[in-house]
Amino acid sequence: MIRSAVAEARVFQSWLDYQKALKRAIAPLSAEQLRHRPLPGRRTAGEIAEHIVYGRALHTCGALGADAEMLRQLIAWEKPVDPPRSAAEIVAGLDLSWGVIERFVMRGTAMTEVGAEYHAAAQVIWGLLDHDLPHAGQLSLVLRAAGLSGVDI
Repeated sequence: MIRSAVAEARVFQSWLDYQKALKRAIAPLSAEQLRHRPLPGRRTAGEIAEHIVYGRALHTCGALGADAEMLRQLIAWEKPVDPPRSAAEIVAGLDLSWGVIERFVMRGTAMTEVGAEYHAAAQVIWGLLDHDLPHAGQLSLVLRAAGLSGVDI
């Protein structure tokens, strides 16, 4: 296997591991744990997790257009009048966004064939990770401060 194919496989596996870690951290949380605000004016664990889903939806819809239309509903999660989501709803949002990302990324050709589709996929991946990872760290910090498990990859 050539180096770029090995690197590509490792990136996909690492991202899948990260997706699973997010779900493991969020799934067992109660409504009370999701609403816990560690400091006034700071986001709750639920708000952070919802924001991760929202960011994925916004970025993916912007990049993929009609291919990501099913994520448009998740963009409403950031509106002030939108009610807080349960852990199950947040996990479902992560799964829905992950499914679109996986189908888009996996349908392309190997990284050895550099073309427009590869560059589009790389741009989507980088934009998503650039948003997801800092917020996952923020989520982990809030959860651990409350004595809960963080996002353990």
